[in-house]
Amino acid sequence: MNVSNSIDEKKRNPGELLFFALFIPWIAFCFLCESTFSYKYFEDLGSFYLLLKIVFPMLIVSVKLLLLDKLDLLRKLALFLALALAFAQCIALTYCDDLILCVIFVIGAFGIDFKKILKVYLFETLLLVAFTTIAAITGLIPHIISHQRGITRYSLGAIWCTDYAARIFFLILVVLYLYSARMKIYHWIGVFAVACVVFIFTFGKLDFACMVIAIAVFFLHELIEKKDKENKCRSFWDSMLEKLAPFFTPVAAAIMTVLTLLYSSDNAIFSKLNNALSSRLSLGHRAFSEIGVTILGQEVEWIGMGGVTNDVAPKGYNFVDCSYLNILFTFGILIAVALIALHAYMAYSHRKDLRFVIVIAMISLNCIVAHHFIEVAYNPFWVALLAVPSVGLKASAESKHEKAGVKEGSDE
Repeated sequence: MNVSNSIDEKKRNPGELLFFALFIPWIAFCFLCESTFSYKYFEDLGSFYLLLKIVFPMLIVSVKLLLLDKLDLLRKLALFLALALAFAQCIALTYCDDLILCVIFVIGAFGIDFKKILKVYLFETLLLVAFTTIAAITGLIPHIISHQRGITRYSLGAIWCTDYAARIFFLILVVLYLYSARMKIYHWIGVFAVACVVFIFTFGKLDFACMVIAIAVFFLHELIEKKDKENKCRSFWDSMLEKLAPFFTPVAAAIMTVLTLLYSSDNAIFSKLNNALSSRLSLGHRAFSEIGVTILGQEVEWIGMGGVTNDVAPKGYNFVDCSYLNILFTFGILIAVALIALHAYMAYSHRKDLRFVIVIAMISLNCIVAHHFIEVAYNPFWVALLAVPSVGLKASAESKHEKAGVKEGSDE
């Protein structure tokens, strides 16, 4: 695997080595926990599961933050506080580990080259996808095959068919972000073919739509970027992306929340939109009354389609796929608003990296229909909050990391 030219091999530090020593096996464990591999091999782990997935990674990240990261005391205390509060919410309120895992991932990535993290993530996750797919097909792990409305859907090692499709969506985003500038036409055809094959087996309509939109937008972007900088079309496109960067996530979250609150089965337009979104509006609307929203979060017993092999939804089915609403119901108003604001800030602070802005836009769109916004086994882009940028953001990156007390040079 090629390492980004922006990282000088001589400047590789113990913090980076510690991060990847933790990151590689930990991501593998988180990935396998989100597959049917966990049904067969992880059910008897008990409290050891908590140690492997949360406590041990927290300790490693804490050591890196305390001893190796070049931050001033106040910022170190702020990050320790974020880590502690996320852990407390997990074990005392929500009993859901998505947030604490995301916080561990983000804090651990401080000072590490962003593109290097993505390259390692891509290589490792591709291997894991291949492994679990083959293991499911050959019967080494459970393979959920669902028959719905005359259509056979395959989970291919994922807990549910759409989870597999969502995983491929995020992998396509990583590929496009890293390599779209150098991709030839046959590469684009290959990426589109992968999306089509995944759709054929999983029948994940909405995830497939997100894949196609992402491929189309990136392809359009690369065509426009080939024009001279003075070209009016390119100037308009670049300016538009830069200005809209912080608004994609808040607008997507607001639209879905408002539509869900206003939903009525008696309204023909809402009914058609609800059908197009596979009942996401009606399920979200019902959740507002049956589950409710809290300030600090709550334990929610989500009942979804994972493991279902026929047309009949499990009794009490209540799963809300929309990330924004799922987080709102589970983690509460404060965390939901904070996460949306952080995503917007992340887009704004990287607004000069137009490919990253497109990634943010595509994730914001996908999170309307999927629930993987903060799941580290799916979405690796959260590390951009504290990782070192890898593109032409020299001025802003240096300013950001100098203020944080980092002495290593920012990457160009």
